[in-house]
Amino acid sequence: MKSQYWADQVADKLIKSKNKKKFTIASGMTPSGTIHFGNFREIITTDLIGRALIDAGAKVRFIYSWDDYDRFRKVPKDMPKQNILKKSLGLPVNRVPNVFGTKHKSYAKYLESELENNVNFVGINPEFINQGDKYPTGIYSKNIKIAFQNRNQIRKILDKYRKEPLSENWYPGNVYCEKCKTDGTKILNYENFSITYSCKCGYKDTFDFRKKGLIKLSWKVDWPMRWAYEKVDFEPGGKDHSTPGSSYTVGKEIVKIFGWTAPDYVMYDFINMKGKMGKMSSSVGNVQSLKDVLKFYIPELARYTFAGRTPKTEIFYPMDEGIFKHYEDFYYTERVAFGKEKVSKKEQTQQERVYRMSIIDKSVKRIPIQPSFKHCVELMNIYGTVSKALTSTGTKTKRDKERYSQVLNCAGNWIKEFASDRYKFTINTVNPKIKLTVDQKSGLNDLVKVLSRNLNEKQLYSEFPKIMDANNLNAKTFFPIIYQILISKTSGPRLAPFILAIGKTKVKKLLNSVK
Repeated sequence: MKSQYWADQVADKLIKSKNKKKFTIASGMTPSGTIHFGNFREIITTDLIGRALIDAGAKVRFIYSWDDYDRFRKVPKDMPKQNILKKSLGLPVNRVPNVFGTKHKSYAKYLESELENNVNFVGINPEFINQGDKYPTGIYSKNIKIAFQNRNQIRKILDKYRKEPLSENWYPGNVYCEKCKTDGTKILNYENFSITYSCKCGYKDTFDFRKKGLIKLSWKVDWPMRWAYEKVDFEPGGKDHSTPGSSYTVGKEIVKIFGWTAPDYVMYDFINMKGKMGKMSSSVGNVQSLKDVLKFYIPELARYTFAGRTPKTEIFYPMDEGIFKHYEDFYYTERVAFGKEKVSKKEQTQQERVYRMSIIDKSVKRIPIQPSFKHCVELMNIYGTVSKALTSTGTKTKRDKERYSQVLNCAGNWIKEFASDRYKFTINTVNPKIKLTVDQKSGLNDLVKVLSRNLNEKQLYSEFPKIMDANNLNAKTFFPIIYQILISKTSGPRLAPFILAIGKTKVKKLLNSVK
């Protein structure tokens, strides 16, 4: 049966329309600000298509273009040393100085490394291409010549979507001044491979762009030029690149000038952190990077966030208490994939495919352990460190320890950065000094006796109603005092597993101190 999974459908269409077995798929961006989780949607969308093509028997070249020869046009609000960055406006991004105090060559290299050093954790390994290295070599000189010689045709294509037509003196690129390095220039004359320009700094020159790579094509010309140069078969684009007159719309026409056809295209929608308004924006500074998200999401969950939804679906990924359900949704898909849930054949097939697209290690033969994120939050509150919390679980195998440790670490980070007070607590070490009724004191005494017996969670839970009935207590007069004694709150995690997690000896000591 033909797969109904969205990436498989895109791959199938691509194979049939191109009638070949080797494909170049692409994505990329300008590293002008933090490479955020919204930007990550492009790279993982491309990766998912790549996986689908490979599973269909095709060979895939996955290129990721750093457009670091673009001009630095705006200073993101969340960046340090704003004055230095403001002075760098108009430079190519790869010439903006490093303001982060690291050994990276430039501002761009630092931002690029933040993605490059983390995508492998989520199973993505593209071929990275830096346009800031490519353009200056003159490697695109023939294509630049084609663009400049056909500038009137390109101008007419762009004008179809503009309210105000471009000037007849318009050129499809800008020059970076050889003296001041900025793009505050004006092209005065073009002929063959020669350009004459003047700059605001007062410098004027004529140069051969085969020998000096000072020219950068404008974005709506640059993108289709590189489709042709790299022979790109597929590249996704954001919602803002998909409207009439946008980059992809005009690129489909302009690319023909370079002797190529537009790659197959999938539009992806925006992604937002749950609880915040508006799409992520590097220039505004309201962002989380992939590195940031991996502090709270295990790698498979980060992939699942996208693999389980079509690109056209707007995503609100949770960092509030909705994160509990997000983990459970992934675990459900994992159980279905391993035949641990009874579902229809259609559901089984769909969830198996989503799971395969979500995992990093494809060699897994048995279902991994599935630690409840909420329970891990409780354990990290109790024990404080991953090693102590992991020991308390009694987990045995190396693979299960790895999964449990990952989730515990994410839970600990979540407590520090996103958890509300409801999910934060500290186990008391001294008597919290609360007033008890005679019945409550008697109930605590009975609970201490119960905790002296060797009971599991289910058995301990069954004792609570007996204690309440025997001492004229109810849920409102019994449970709150236990939580107050243990964590100085009137409510908390489910009591039976909570007591066992803390340790019966420690709980008995606290209860006895109050009595």
